[in-house]
Amino acid sequence: MSHTSGGCCVVAAGQPSVPQICDGESVFEGAEGEVTWLGVRLTDAVMGQLREGPWAERVGDLESSAAVIEELRALATTDMAVETLGALLASEVEAEPLPWEVGEALAEVLLEHWHSVVWVWNNARDRRTRKASLPGADLVGLSVIDGAATLLFGEVKSSSDTAAPPNVIYGRSGLIKQLERLADQNADHWTLIKWLRARCSTQEHRELYKAAASRYVQSQGRDIHLVGCLIRDTSPNERDVSVRGATLARTVVEPMRALLTVWYLPVTMASWPSHVGLENNA
Repeated sequence: MSHTSGGCCVVAAGQPSVPQICDGESVFEGAEGEVTWLGVRLTDAVMGQLREGPWAERVGDLESSAAVIEELRALATTDMAVETLGALLASEVEAEPLPWEVGEALAEVLLEHWHSVVWVWNNARDRRTRKASLPGADLVGLSVIDGAATLLFGEVKSSSDTAAPPNVIYGRSGLIKQLERLADQNADHWTLIKWLRARCSTQEHRELYKAAASRYVQSQGRDIHLVGCLIRDTSPNERDVSVRGATLARTVVEPMRALLTVWYLPVTMASWPSHVGLENNA
């Protein structure tokens, strides 16, 4: 994984062509062993670019939804069918995303644009009920650097807590403990790998997956990338991740690597759904 600042990102080999997003302002960075951490303040320019499409697209899986709607409209050949479709689409007005869902989507967008991560699937498609929290890791994808693919597992936390570090870093359900569990070769890896393989629908994704899976089995389950993302609406503070990052380094050893990244937003967490235009106006 890599990070650039002061310019525009370069899309990694193996990634689909996506609009580039100019970098935010780097405010701190550090490392301990195989764990790297960094803090980035998202500028108004970056927020404007995100608001224009990629953030909202990821939250609502808008492209996929549009394709389904177009298909259903083609199938609605009677007045009754059109009425049924209209009622179906109107029911989605209630599905306002929660701030944590918007935070997870933002992490995926920024990891894709700035850290060479390839997503083969949008988790929004797997939710079978409104506002459902899916089990397993928040992030399951492929880290692709210089054409080499590695399995990537990660977690995302969003917080307005003014303490540094915030409460979401600590405890059994905190970010660091979740990453420590993902570092262990256990049943979770098998579940996540099966989930990822089943969603590789293109030849390109299947080839990247095979390369990453090969690295995994050849390394006895150690050659993976872990990512912990913290989305904040507070002032930047390296203590958000530095102390616990050093603790994580006791668990993460070569060839495993981990990245802890904090993104500081200039808009309050409560307003994230409205910022991407997906608030419930009903």
